[in-house]
Amino acid sequence: MKFLNNFKNSVIEMASVLYMSLFVYAAASKLLEFENFQAQLGQSPILGAYTGILSYAVITSELILAVLLAFSKTRLFALYSGFGLMAMFTVYIVIILNFSSNIPCSCGGVLENMGWKQHLIFNIFFIVLAFSAIIFNSVNYKKSGAKLCVIMVAAAIVISVLYFRSEHIMQKENPFIRRFTPGSSRKISETKLHNNTLYFAGADSSGVYIADQKAPLHIFKYDTALKVKHHYKIQLDKTDFPFRSVQVKIIPPYFFVIDGTVPVIYRGKISDWKAKVLMSESGYYFSKAVAVDSLKISFRTQAEKSGENTLGLFSFENNLKSTLYPRLLQKQIDGVFDTDGMMNYSVESRAFVYVYYYRNQYIVTDDKLNLMYRDNTIDTMSRAAIKPVFIKDKGQRTLASPANAVNKLSTLRNTVLFVNSSVIGQYEPKEMWDTAVIVDAYNLSSRSYISSIYIYNSGGSKMKDMTVWGNSLYVIAGKYLQRYRLDKDLKIKTHNLSADSRGED
Repeated sequence: MKFLNNFKNSVIEMASVLYMSLFVYAAASKLLEFENFQAQLGQSPILGAYTGILSYAVITSELILAVLLAFSKTRLFALYSGFGLMAMFTVYIVIILNFSSNIPCSCGGVLENMGWKQHLIFNIFFIVLAFSAIIFNSVNYKKSGAKLCVIMVAAAIVISVLYFRSEHIMQKENPFIRRFTPGSSRKISETKLHNNTLYFAGADSSGVYIADQKAPLHIFKYDTALKVKHHYKIQLDKTDFPFRSVQVKIIPPYFFVIDGTVPVIYRGKISDWKAKVLMSESGYYFSKAVAVDSLKISFRTQAEKSGENTLGLFSFENNLKSTLYPRLLQKQIDGVFDTDGMMNYSVESRAFVYVYYYRNQYIVTDDKLNLMYRDNTIDTMSRAAIKPVFIKDKGQRTLASPANAVNKLSTLRNTVLFVNSSVIGQYEPKEMWDTAVIVDAYNLSSRSYISSIYIYNSGGSKMKDMTVWGNSLYVIAGKYLQRYRLDKDLKIKTHNLSADSRGED
């Protein structure tokens, strides 16, 4: 009997000492690398939405329990609490391993070097240890065992609720916490370009088309492996226009040569690269355009009276028809700089998306520019932070000081919108912004944020253009062309958004 009592006391003492050591060590590790701990916790698919409060609550709980374990009067309560905490950690790992595509790390010190399965075994050992200590310290084994079972079930319920609630918050009510899924993108090829004035003109299943701002009629095509390069020269049937801002847009089998300052639009086929005038000197000046199909081009112009940006649609089905949609772009300050943005169109989903530069909003319409809905990117810049001025003697609008764009680049493929954001989110390592840019992905079908990826600098240059085809993200960074393979979660199946319910203007 004496031996049994000594054994029970030894187990209780050992459990108390090990738990106390674990909690002190874990709390200290987190405090010493607190920003890193918050960043890792922010990537958790279960706890990411609660990073702010949980990062402090976990450390505080561990330190309090370590103190309570040091005193005999509070030791039993601390063991129950420690059992509950370890139970929640264990359920967390089980969900991470079995139900999550994103496997983060939110531990510190030696524990960070453990694999998740090793960590699971480690946690189970401590659960068994606390269970044994509590039973040995109890007079009524059944009552204590029932309490422990209730705690285990409660831990499972709490973590499960947090998981489902966090998923909803991260996708629908995101508090600007980005999710970086390991392996969601991987650079698989790279090649050097001949200069740094190139941009993407289009893409198809066989590769990407690249145009040159300085030599706008020269087109280069690279295969998907970025190893085979073809050079084409566009032939125009008429060249006596005062060109100033030529852009090439390619939607196989057609291509368009566009200059809204003339204005003029050519159309041709990539089979011979010969283009004929589709529209010329019509009086319809425009600043941006994107091809919808062989007979329609969406464009952005300035309203005649107000000078504010307005979206419109050219149709060449019979005779030239121009239709304006003045209610699509929403003015905040001047209607010019505050509505400046990027135009994207997806042939597969027949969706047009306009992404504002200086605010966290984008507009989704069908191929006829009928509004479907407005939505927001995950950052919090809802109002354009710009100061426009008008210089009377020059008759020009300009900005009083350089403005920082919220969204720098965007591209659309099927129902996934990719946006290169320039705003740092919560709990993100600031040093990463010196070596990479961030691209956020959004599912237009479910109107939700998917995840984010890093695109690393190449040759000391950051990404300046991007396009997506299939499961490949193509990037131009300085004089380098790169191809990234995207995870299946970023490759949404073709879906016609025109069939979805539309929002109200």
